[in-house]
Amino acid sequence: MKHIVYINIMGHEYPVEANIGDELYVNRLAQIVEEKMREIKEGSKVVDSYKLAVMAAMNIADDLLRLQDTRGTVSESFEHKADELIQMLDSALLGATPS
Repeated sequence: MKHIVYINIMGHEYPVEANIGDELYVNRLAQIVEEKMREIKEGSKVVDSYKLAVMAAMNIADDLLRLQDTRGTVSESFEHKADELIQMLDSALLGATPS
């Protein structure tokens, strides 16, 4: 069941539809967006809220893609290691003589 949660970002209140029980999560998302917008505002001359929001979205999307790339690289590395271990085990088991 969904209901409306009101969040505040950069002094503006927005209604957001959320599942019951997700209020803290939605507020945390709003907090992350506001932090990113404030970070951009402090580091640049951009004052327009719309432009700040777009820049924040781009930064958050960049963070997400970098994290996904890192996770993918780590996953590939684990898969490669697992394949090596399986080959080593196969070799060891095939080389072992039954007692």
